[in-house]
Amino acid sequence: MGVLIRKNDPVGAAIWDYYTAAGKHLITVKTDIAEDEELSPEYLLRDFSQMPDIEQTALEKSTGHVLDVGAGAGSHALWLQGKGLTVTAVDISPYACQTMEERGVRDVRLLDVMQLKNEQFDTILLLMNGLGIAGTPEGLNLLFKHLKTLLKPGGQILADSADLLYLFTDEAGETWIDLNADKYYGQVEYRLSYLDIKGNPFNWLFIDQETLTVIAQENNLQVIEMIEGSNHNYLTALKNI
Repeated sequence: MGVLIRKNDPVGAAIWDYYTAAGKHLITVKTDIAEDEELSPEYLLRDFSQMPDIEQTALEKSTGHVLDVGAGAGSHALWLQGKGLTVTAVDISPYACQTMEERGVRDVRLLDVMQLKNEQFDTILLLMNGLGIAGTPEGLNLLFKHLKTLLKPGGQILADSADLLYLFTDEAGETWIDLNADKYYGQVEYRLSYLDIKGNPFNWLFIDQETLTVIAQENNLQVIEMIEGSNHNYLTALKNI
């Protein structure tokens, strides 16, 4: 996806404004599969007690040197630091990275994780639908291939996603999408804006558990656990083998 510039960084700008008390405006979220929604940046600065169960579980399972991918406002990194773990937090948002530094995250990197090389970690976190950065199932294969180079032997990836098939399923359990179509049904185009800051359109991936498992195995990543969430989402734990 590449590093953003500030004029195209709506989510980061909203986080920074909220954190610095410069404003509490909402982020507008547009997709090609649902009606427009609004997101409060307050949610991105929440503490551990406000996080969903699967996020809490992922943090509790994290060990060693942790790479927090798409770290946002740094809420996960700060909790892990508080538990004594070493955390490297990466994000493509300059405003988010600035916020993390101000909040006390010790190792903040403004970069696309695909640019990170020659380092290895015990745990790689991709939370808040963090696998979405892959964009497509093919992109997920490339992402896993790269993340494997960043994992120590026996290291783990902890990531959450969701299966969007329920959006295309009626009460009788019948689906009305072509599962053999060129475009995977969990590939969603997003357009985000905040005040007069408009982000570039991008693809975000929601991947079903079966497809994720196949792609993980193709990259010699073993699925250790799948933990169901409360809204068609799940946490997966993958081990480097």
